[in-house]
Amino acid sequence: MPAVVTLRPARTEDAPAMARVFETAVLVRGQGAYGPRELAAWAAQGSAARFAAMLADPAKRLVAAETEAGLVGLAGLEGAEVILVYTAPDAPPGTGRQLLTAVEALARDSGQDALTLTASRNALSFYLRGGYRILSLAVRTLPGGEALPVCLMAKTLSDGFHTE
Repeated sequence: MPAVVTLRPARTEDAPAMARVFETAVLVRGQGAYGPRELAAWAAQGSAARFAAMLADPAKRLVAAETEAGLVGLAGLEGAEVILVYTAPDAPPGTGRQLLTAVEALARDSGQDALTLTASRNALSFYLRGGYRILSLAVRTLPGGEALPVCLMAKTLSDGFHTE
């Protein structure tokens, strides 16, 4: 039987597990889309201290996905921007979609009618299936000067998740 994924608001004590999921997701899922230097610089952004600061920021709403084995995914919303959606490589199928749907529901509940996000190359097809459209190509400069090619995307919240 597949593992049951439970979504809940992320808690301060989740910060170390969130950092582990983030780093693993970047290093594993980003292969083929980015080079080793880009991946290392990107993965370094996900420290437990950074997640603790995000959790302490009332403007950010973070969601955790967990199974009996522990935390397997995280997502976040700030205003009308999806600020992160990451799943562990061993997360049950559909965990990312559940997380994205959850932050979209939070946005709707707070009166947002559209969302934006910055998508990595490896996540582009996921967001396209989720009804997001590409606004433009961009580059996110990481500390240390490493440049990460990304896509700026947007979605009207009346759009659903596409299963094609």
